Amino acid sequence: MKNLKRSECAVLHLGLKRPWYARIDSGEKRIEFREDSPYWRTRITNWIAKAVLGKTPVLEFRNGYSHYSPRMAFIAGNGRDLLYDYRKASDPVHHRDLGEFPKNRWCLFVGERVRLV
Repeated sequence: MKNLKRSECAVLHLGLKRPWYARIDSGEKRIEFREDSPYWRTRITNWIAKAVLGKTPVLEFRNGYSHYSPRMAFIAGNGRDLLYDYRKASDPVHHRDLGEFPKNRWCLFVGERVRLV
C-alpha cells in the first residue's frame, strides 16, 4: 500500500453505510454511484478541477460521522485514465441490490488502495 501526503492529493470524502463500506473494503464493489444533484455536481466538479491542477485524485470513504469512524482511501480511476463517468437515466446500469438506477448519476471508479499521511 502506497503512502500519499494529504496535501498533494485532491480528496473527495464520501460517507457510506456499513454494507457498502464492507463491499468496497473487500474489493467486491469497484464503482461508487452518486445521484446527479446540485450538491454532488458541485463537489465532484470541484474535486476534478483540483485533480486537473496536478493533484492525485483520491476517494476517501468513511463509515459513519464520528471522529473515530473507520476510513479507507483509494486512488480514483479504472486503469484507463478515467476517474469518473456520467451516466444518464436512460443508460442501463443494473445494481444487484438496488435494481435499475432511475436517475442521472455519477460513477466514481475505485482504484488502488492507499494510505493518506
